[in-house]
Amino acid sequence: MILEELYKAPRNPGDVAGKTGLPRYEVLASFHVLEALGFITTIYSRGTHRVYRLTRLGEKLLEALRLGSFEIIIRTEHQTGESMATNNSPVAVEA
Repeated sequence: MILEELYKAPRNPGDVAGKTGLPRYEVLASFHVLEALGFITTIYSRGTHRVYRLTRLGEKLLEALRLGSFEIIIRTEHQTGESMATNNSPVAVEA
């Protein structure tokens, strides 16, 4: 729901909460996680008001979710190996 709204247009968390009916605190928490993972980015910031848009990686994630089949590979700088969750998909989303 959140990714779909951001795919349509850049939005702030309040806009997404209003359009999806999700509680604002859940949208805010989701935005923090999505931004940390590189799926969304801030395009405007003034005081506490921020507007976000999907990154190319976020678009790839949305595409994979729409297909209902995906592979996510997560690499962190603190990790020597890699952590992988897979669902046998032709689409890989790599962070």
